[in-house]
Amino acid sequence: MVTAFVLATTRTGKEKDVLTDLLRIEEVKEAHNVYGDYDIFIKTEANDLDTLNDVLVRKIRSIGSISTTTTMICL
Repeated sequence: MVTAFVLATTRTGKEKDVLTDLLRIEEVKEAHNVYGDYDIFIKTEANDLDTLNDVLVRKIRSIGSISTTTTMICL
């Protein structure tokens, strides 16, 4: 099991919509709106790194209102 934390920046005013979309993704275990340099803090879990990559690229980063992401993979 691979756990990763993702910090996301969204388009202004789209934070709640993005949060709703994220919580529909099976591998997203938690997602929270936060204040600061990022808008949303996301905890993900995937079976392996290839699956994590798929989740990040095809599911999370494909949400149209997400501008940028930063991913931290837990060791």
